[in-house]
Amino acid sequence: MTPKEIEDSFKIHQARIAQTDDRLDRLRIEQEERFKRIEDNLVVQGEILNRIDQRLDRVSERMEDLTAVAKLHTNQLAIMQSAMTSLFQRMDAFIQGLDRGNGDNPKGGLQ
Repeated sequence: MTPKEIEDSFKIHQARIAQTDDRLDRLRIEQEERFKRIEDNLVVQGEILNRIDQRLDRVSERMEDLTAVAKLHTNQLAIMQSAMTSLFQRMDAFIQGLDRGNGDNPKGGLQ
């Protein structure tokens, strides 16, 4: 090989290396852009998950509050039902007392 052929061959290899370096630089830049987009997406997804978690906590607290209110209302209804039962028993006893009379009047009340 002549020195000129060696020099031409060296220039061809340098051009190929330069093209390869350019391609690698473009690929590196594309990869960095992809990683940046992935990172941005992960940040957004993390924020969305955080908001969902906060909403679930609030819903859970509201459910606990509603459960407590329902228990309170159930207890109040039981008390009211007991009071109504007692009232009806007293009314029945009062009516039966009127039917029996109290000894001063004949059965059935005043005539």
